[in-house]
Amino acid sequence: MTAFIPSASVPRPSAASDEGERMERSDGADRLEGPVRVLLVEPESEQSHQLVLSLSGHDMDITVCVDGAEALLRIGMIRPDALITSAAPPEIELDTLVRVTRRATDIPILIGVGTGDSQLALRALAAGATACVNRPYRIPELSALLRGSLPGSDASSPVDGARQPVALKSGSLELDALGHRLFVDGNPVNLALREFGIMDFLMRHSGRVVSREELWTEVWRKPLPPVNNTIAVHIRRLRHKLGDSESQPRFIHTVRGIGYRLDTLTS
Repeated sequence: MTAFIPSASVPRPSAASDEGERMERSDGADRLEGPVRVLLVEPESEQSHQLVLSLSGHDMDITVCVDGAEALLRIGMIRPDALITSAAPPEIELDTLVRVTRRATDIPILIGVGTGDSQLALRALAAGATACVNRPYRIPELSALLRGSLPGSDASSPVDGARQPVALKSGSLELDALGHRLFVDGNPVNLALREFGIMDFLMRHSGRVVSREELWTEVWRKPLPPVNNTIAVHIRRLRHKLGDSESQPRFIHTVRGIGYRLDTLTS
């Protein structure tokens, strides 16, 4: 795992404080022994408290900042291995936080996104963020994505007892989870946050029928209302972007009364 190597403009702690605690890596980089150091930007105290308790059990040392300005100060002080921030950090714009952080270090920057955050997420990715992850956070997903983003890690190795692939491929479809991108026949397709979540779930269950309830619970993180056409609207938009159609589907097939099936074997 590669250490944060600060630029000249970012202050370093004294060399004495690090003496005897470093270990050499074959690639010439070094880092402090011990847990993964994570800088968390989280304005909600209850959320940050739960994250600290949960991630600490995954061999991670969490430092919490309540706003983006404090985070920029702490980056030079604690030299974290990764940065996790909500999509709307107080005091500073998200893309500014990402851009300034990226000038100092190439550590993974994960963006926690929720409803209505898709445009913020896209700007953050354009500014240099590593990946987006759903917020409220799910600890196994966050831990796997975090470790898969760290330099020198094997993203395909088991985490928390299960494999968490960084990229998914099914036929002519390829989904890049870290880059938050989808490719069709090698061509990038711009997806909104929910559309990306739907495609991620369908591709991870390619070939089998997934119910509307499964999709809603996985992507929207709440029970499906009795009357709701939101999924149908998103599937229609997805088909349009994929060059697909309901009458002659290439990818997304509707299974009447049940849900949808992603089938790329004939695409």
